Amino acid sequence: MKYKQLTLICTLLLFTLTCFGQLEKTIHQTFELNDKSTVQFDLYGTYTLVPWAGNNILVETKIQLFNSSASILKHFVEKDQRYLIEEDTTNNGILRLFSHDMKRATLRSKSGVTSTEEIETKIYIPEKYVIKDEKTIVLDEPKN
Repeated sequence: MKYKQLTLICTLLLFTLTCFGQLEKTIHQTFELNDKSTVQFDLYGTYTLVPWAGNNILVETKIQLFNSSASILKHFVEKDQRYLIEEDTTNNGILRLFSHDMKRATLRSKSGVTSTEEIETKIYIPEKYVIKDEKTIVLDEPKN
């Protein structure tokens, strides 16, 4: 009888640990530059600008969520679009990339457990653009 109870307790603990461990997801988004000579960033948190040989902008967002469940991560990615980056092309010659959710409220489960998240964002920019400042890149003018 003791062994059955011990086995049951161990199984429940193992199940709990797998439900509330570290979850990880990587999201990729691409943005066409077309005739845009300037790109402005208005993004939540920190990000890294990385030159690459492509002709468009590629944003890679790596999300690590601790003390949460897969369904909560799925909800924030798909329904709330917490990590979505949107684009505004209304200004002539300027592409503005901005975070859909700039508030990023604390994540709490119904039982009151607080989840923590770590977000690493890399923005791959075409080599023909130069970094003007941390929020702006511009098309490199050819030197005569």
